[in-house]
Amino acid sequence: MNKDELIDIWQKGNDRMFRDVKTDKKMITQYLNEKTLKGSRNIYFNLIFYGFIQITNLILLSMNLEGYMNNSSVVWILVPLVVVTIGILIFGIDMYYRFREINNYSESVHSLINRQLRFFRRPYELWLILSSVSAIILISNVNLYIDNDHGTYAIHNKVLFWGVTLGAFLFIYGTQKLASLHSLHSLRAYLSDLRKGVLDQSERLERSKRRLVWLYVAIFILLTASMVFGLVMALK
Repeated sequence: MNKDELIDIWQKGNDRMFRDVKTDKKMITQYLNEKTLKGSRNIYFNLIFYGFIQITNLILLSMNLEGYMNNSSVVWILVPLVVVTIGILIFGIDMYYRFREINNYSESVHSLINRQLRFFRRPYELWLILSSVSAIILISNVNLYIDNDHGTYAIHNKVLFWGVTLGAFLFIYGTQKLASLHSLHSLRAYLSDLRKGVLDQSERLERSKRRLVWLYVAIFILLTASMVFGLVMALK
């Protein structure tokens, strides 16, 4: 085998190697792009879901204002709640369109992940608090509507009432915060794999997600049972 043949074989080997590396990088980028898109859907769902909660709150607040019109004490509580709910609704709409601007898939995945990381660290953290507050407003609205006794509403055990309200807020905020931290961890893992050109951390995340499925199912069952129990007790 002469020198020219050896050079030709070496060049073909290099071309094949670089072609494989380029293909692998493209596959990794496509995989991480799909994962980032899937995570974005969860945020859109959260924003839309709590948007409907704000609308429900406004409907219930208007009904309660009518029902408690002769009770000035309750009215002075409901009016600020209307203002707060409208503010949360406007902020949620702004968050939705801001997140849409962030998710520009015509740019690189690297830029997209960095923008989403900034979104999670700043405005979304405030949204977690406001959305949890809106859930408490919804619970309070339902209680006010159900327990309306000719324009009066009595809290028989104030310590228990505020304790349960605070506990509900911490639970709702805590579950949302855990989901947010998981999304942040996932984005950091995707960014690390993108820089290294591997899928090590992403694959570990997928394995951990499969193990967490049963935990999510258990939490969903617990929340559903608690809601049903609360409605049954309220209707008695």
